Amino acid sequence: MVTSPEKPKLPSPLPAPSVHAPSPGLPVTTKRSLLALFALAAYIAWSFGAWEAVLQKTSIRPRLRPAILLVGDSLTEKGTIPKTNGWVTLLQSDYRRSVNVVPRGLSGYNTRYARSAEVPVIAGEISSGAYTPALITIWLGANDAALPNGSAVAQHVPIDDYKGNLVKLVHAFKGMAPGAKILLITPPLVDDEVQQTHSERYQGAMKGVVVHSNKMAGMYARACVDTATVLGLPVLDLHTYFNNLTDWTRKHVLEDGLHLNLKGNNYMYEQLRKKIDVEFPNFAHKFERWQIPSYEKWVDSDPWVPEATNSTPAN
Repeated sequence: MVTSPEKPKLPSPLPAPSVHAPSPGLPVTTKRSLLALFALAAYIAWSFGAWEAVLQKTSIRPRLRPAILLVGDSLTEKGTIPKTNGWVTLLQSDYRRSVNVVPRGLSGYNTRYARSAEVPVIAGEISSGAYTPALITIWLGANDAALPNGSAVAQHVPIDDYKGNLVKLVHAFKGMAPGAKILLITPPLVDDEVQQTHSERYQGAMKGVVVHSNKMAGMYARACVDTATVLGLPVLDLHTYFNNLTDWTRKHVLEDGLHLNLKGNNYMYEQLRKKIDVEFPNFAHKFERWQIPSYEKWVDSDPWVPEATNSTPAN
């Protein structure tokens, strides 16, 4: 049997060595498959920001304010409450003309829940161009450190898993925002006396069973510090900071033995601002730069000037 010579293959733009150059003789399904492959490649390139610079230069996508992304649990979520001078609101006030402060604090979340439910949503926000984080804070661990024999055991994450989840979270955020800096934050202190008092209000088998302890929070804080060291990242050790305060002060920074009150929020805000200034001096300067100039610039360069008239001013 005589066979016709095989048609020469053209170089493929995708790593698929068996793909031939399209020709009128190819089935419609094959052409559609090739088109789908090209579309998929374009989508992947878009998702990883390959076209970001081009889009900005052509004004298809405007240059946005720098953003600070705050990932966390209720300690971050409650930081948005104005009546307690939430640390997030204080940060937003400082940067109201220069930075988008994007809080993504979810009450009750641990590192496991954050990986499975929070990260995909944030990835969609970033890839859509909603914001591009310059700085990402990861403040998780308070719920991971729930006592394994306590009343919130379902939220507990073993300490080795906690460390592994932090690593995976950092890698995930680096993939979403390669240019962003990342700051890890440890769980703060726990007031054991207040926790015990609260536990007495429970009913049934949970009565008197505490949720958190300062000792356990300290173990997870150390795990967070160790993970940051391994990853070469800065860390804000709030557990050490709060526990080093005087006894009286330490008793007046939490509203329920776990969450920050007005005074605690002020301390948290001050420590975070100092950490940003020390660890990210270039960003600290950039974050102070207003996106749109003060009106005084236009008063000087474009003031209103009344038209000259020959009329006599009214008495």
